[in-house]
Amino acid sequence: MELALTLEEAEVLHAALEGLLEGGPEEPRLERIYRFLGWRILAAKGGTGLTGRISGLAREARSLDEYEAARERMLGPILEGLGRGENRDP
Repeated sequence: MELALTLEEAEVLHAALEGLLEGGPEEPRLERIYRFLGWRILAAKGGTGLTGRISGLAREARSLDEYEAARERMLGPILEGLGRGENRDP
């Protein structure tokens, strides 16, 4: 099945799904749809800097799992560096 949404409609749906997921019972299928929609929104938006690089990954990925793995490879070292003691506020 295919579903065509404008970027604005997709963003509204993504926000509504986020609201449903926050504080509600764990819903793995709904969580996956939320992540999938976020991936496709990011691929459609583009951007500059780090956001642009991640958007590029989103556009290049053939699946949600492929995108999330590529994003983790890119952001993992950055997040690890930010978590180091010398990078924390005193």
